[in-house]
Amino acid sequence: MFRKRLFRIFQTAYKTNSKRNIVKIRNVTPITLGLVTTAFCDEKSKEFELSWDADSLEHDFLIRQATTINVNAATQLLTVTLVAIQDTSERLREALTSEICLVKQALEWGDNGTPSHHWDQLVAVRGSLCDLKHNLRTLFSYMDYAEKLATTAAEISYLSGNIVASDAICERIDHACRACNTQKQLTHELQQESLELQQQAIISAPHLEEKLKTESQNDKNKNLKE
Repeated sequence: MFRKRLFRIFQTAYKTNSKRNIVKIRNVTPITLGLVTTAFCDEKSKEFELSWDADSLEHDFLIRQATTINVNAATQLLTVTLVAIQDTSERLREALTSEICLVKQALEWGDNGTPSHHWDQLVAVRGSLCDLKHNLRTLFSYMDYAEKLATTAAEISYLSGNIVASDAICERIDHACRACNTQKQLTHELQQESLELQQQAIISAPHLEEKLKTESQNDKNKNLKE
């Protein structure tokens, strides 16, 4: 009996001490964790403050950002205008090729052997040539202004320290100029071939001179009206 009572006393004392220890741990632990968390947040806050760059919102940065937008807009204008020039030049060369073929056929058939609808086709092609030449001249004038705008964007980008954007737009300007010169050269060669063929037609077939002169005069009158 005595042993059993003594065992129960020790068991009760042990359970009491265990509960007290648990209560102490619960009372102390939240404070400790809170202090650790607070210290950790303070350290992070200090790191964030140190990594903050106040210069990133100064005037120089904003100017460089604006020059980048300006360069992108100028590049887009150059690209769109160049594509329009290439497309119009190709259509003009196709019309010149058709004109050359029609004139050669008229030379082979002669005035009497050439059907009337053949002359109608030639007149239609000449009218299309007139429109395409006018459109191409307008596009080349657009390209001149686009090149000036892009050059200004390149200069101000360079002055603001945005060297990468300045170099990129300069390369784009050089590419656009070379592409335009190529289109001009290809079109000029076909135009020269067409003029030489017309001169040959007038010399070898004087009866065609009046028709060609009439068509040329109609083209000039159409240009004056535009």
